[in-house]
Amino acid sequence: MNLNFDEFQKANQTGGELDNIRIKNFDNFQKKGFPSKKEESWKYTDLKTMLYNNLSKLEVPNNKKTSQCHDEWLLKNFKHNQIILVNGEFVSSTFSFESKDKIKIKPLRVILKDKKNFNKIKELFDDQKNSLTSLNHALVRDGIFLEIEDNYSFNKPLVIYNFFNKSSENKIINNKCFISLGKNSKLDVLKCYKAENSIKYFNNTIHHYSIQENAILKQFSINNNLDNSYNYHLTNVKSHSNSIFENFLFSSGSSFLKNEIHCNLLGSYASCFVNGLILLNNEQHHELKTNVNHRYEHCKSSQLVKSVLLDKSSGTYQGKIYVEKEAQKTDGYQLSRALIFSENSTFNSKPELEIYADEVKCSHGSTTANIDQGSIFYLMSRGLSKKQANKMLIEGFLNEAVETITDINIKSLISKLLIKKINEIKFETNEH
Repeated sequence: MNLNFDEFQKANQTGGELDNIRIKNFDNFQKKGFPSKKEESWKYTDLKTMLYNNLSKLEVPNNKKTSQCHDEWLLKNFKHNQIILVNGEFVSSTFSFESKDKIKIKPLRVILKDKKNFNKIKELFDDQKNSLTSLNHALVRDGIFLEIEDNYSFNKPLVIYNFFNKSSENKIINNKCFISLGKNSKLDVLKCYKAENSIKYFNNTIHHYSIQENAILKQFSINNNLDNSYNYHLTNVKSHSNSIFENFLFSSGSSFLKNEIHCNLLGSYASCFVNGLILLNNEQHHELKTNVNHRYEHCKSSQLVKSVLLDKSSGTYQGKIYVEKEAQKTDGYQLSRALIFSENSTFNSKPELEIYADEVKCSHGSTTANIDQGSIFYLMSRGLSKKQANKMLIEGFLNEAVETITDINIKSLISKLLIKKINEIKFETNEH
């Protein structure tokens, strides 16, 4: 691997505090290296070995612009605002349905080079969750900076396109997305990830969301068609009084993807909802790690994750609800359900509750089961082929997660994508 930090630092010097922050964080990364099973939060995946075996030529991209993307990758018949990132670089933004004076949008590279604006995001570089966050702080070059004024609700969803073309082959791409919602504001974000021609790369992305009082942020992540890619997506959320954060994950189609969500409920009556569906086949691997921290009274959180695994795929769910002593009247719930279609598939689940308050209503649950052959035989007796029966059972199992989506248009979009993905599955079954 060629993580030539000196060369990167020379090409991206700001002359400000960021230069020293980069040096400090790269030193931290070098001491720890890529995560391995020795770390508790990575006990199911040896990312270090995985990268060295599959991306031994991994290197930091140069500053040459690689903004090529394909129009067919854009969503059709779906009205939306958009931001386009190509290989982690901010390419363009279009807010056709919004009041421009209520929104401040800039490429993160502009903020990083501006000493005054950098102070707004400086604290983001203090996060030291693991070696990958240190690596991101050291090598981040671009991303998104978005501020939304008080009392403004978006008229249409914002789609953030994350495209990866041939220029990202064997590259490690580090970027950040910072979104701040003012009081009483509202935003729906749909993040779409697509890669070209089964290219191999490692994407290390950190999302930071600041949600002020009475604001609502709904995030939908669609991780499809990434094939041979390796991805680590970290989301840090700060939710204040009476705010709502909703996260929906649809994951299907990458060699490795770990989604890590940390939500801090920083005021009374704040809420956090994490729902998702995971559909894996071949040798794909997906991990979801959540940590919801209840710090004030009357806060609510809920998690529902449905997973289907086929072939030699593997998955992991690690969910934690943490309730501090002052967080009385907490309502916390989490449930993971996995359906296994192959004896070669594996799924690990580790739900956790850590409670220091007395008056709480918290529960967690996890089930992992093999596909019910009786259900398949019943559907076949009604005239369906075995392949059709399998597809029907998968769709029915995952639809519980889809039903948690309250926006009709986004629910319709994700439902269509799910059906398309299910129809692409090649079952190795004998038809009857």
